[in-house]
Amino acid sequence: MIRIAGAGLAGLCAAINLARQGEKVAVFEKQKEVGARFPPNLQGMKYVDSLEKFLMQVGVESKVKPRTFSRFFFCTRKRDLELGSGNYKKMSFVVRGGRDSLEYALYREAERLGVSFEFSALSAKQGANIVATGASECHFAAAGMILEDSDFPRDHFLVMFDDRYSPKGWYCYIFPVGKDEIEFVNCASQPYVPMLSQLTKKAIAERKILRQFLEGKRVVRQFGGSGAASFPPLIFSGGRYYVGEAAGFQDPFMGFGMKYALLSGKLAADDILKRGSYEKGWKELILPDMRKDIARRFLLSILGDAVVEFFMRRYQSGDEVDLSHAAPENFPFYSAVEWAFFQLEVAKKRLGGNW
Repeated sequence: MIRIAGAGLAGLCAAINLARQGEKVAVFEKQKEVGARFPPNLQGMKYVDSLEKFLMQVGVESKVKPRTFSRFFFCTRKRDLELGSGNYKKMSFVVRGGRDSLEYALYREAERLGVSFEFSALSAKQGANIVATGASECHFAAAGMILEDSDFPRDHFLVMFDDRYSPKGWYCYIFPVGKDEIEFVNCASQPYVPMLSQLTKKAIAERKILRQFLEGKRVVRQFGGSGAASFPPLIFSGGRYYVGEAAGFQDPFMGFGMKYALLSGKLAADDILKRGSYEKGWKELILPDMRKDIARRFLLSILGDAVVEFFMRRYQSGDEVDLSHAAPENFPFYSAVEWAFFQLEVAKKRLGGNW
């Protein structure tokens, strides 16, 4: 029997891959059900062009319907732009939390394969072969709310980079969720997390575009969450595999960790099944993207929203923008600069404790 602590994306992906090869698997989850960590909200699957192909790559057959957006509001400290969404037409946004979520679809698939589940398990890590219990530290956090709203354009989302409210180099955003609700989320890294609620209220009070969409709307519910990224990740310790945020696989640039969670779950399962090496696999499949995330976090942690202002200076409302090419990766020395920024950010994190 293979025991997995945690029924998030990483743990469920590992369970599915193990069960499909005939292993007996038991998952222990401290929450009362899958998807109970936060209310339904949209999150982006970064560095994934086709969600269907990626899910096949990580060994799951679950079908989820992603959201895509044709336009978006991009707000900097100085400007509010309405733009065509370029690469975001390809980027998949999926529901996290609740019965329509990606993790719930994985849970149902695991059940069909014979995986057993124990919920409200207070000692989930005890005797676990795979630890998928999420972050044990708080390196960055998000404060969110769901509001009643039928006026926000359903084919749009909004993202704002303004250090006065989301320091330093972090962001807040609005997504339409459901037929008549929107979510508003503000993100920040340590040491600003204790001020996050106050900063969120200040953003709504001071930014006109946020007041336009949020003022006077009834708050249906509030939620929050935290994340942690570690480098190098802790992938194996004390005879246990660590996956997802328990291993430190998270994006310190913008907090997009779903791809890393699913890949790490698959890689740990393959190692147990003697079909691959977790050590080799994460370096080939996860490290290149993590290196980009960490390098970009260095630039933002030093210069903040001025970086975003600089790269968006050439755009005007109405333009079509492919944000995947905002970083000048075709520049002759880009790889060397990225490597240097990556090393500097890792060193800064080691010395200062914060991304």
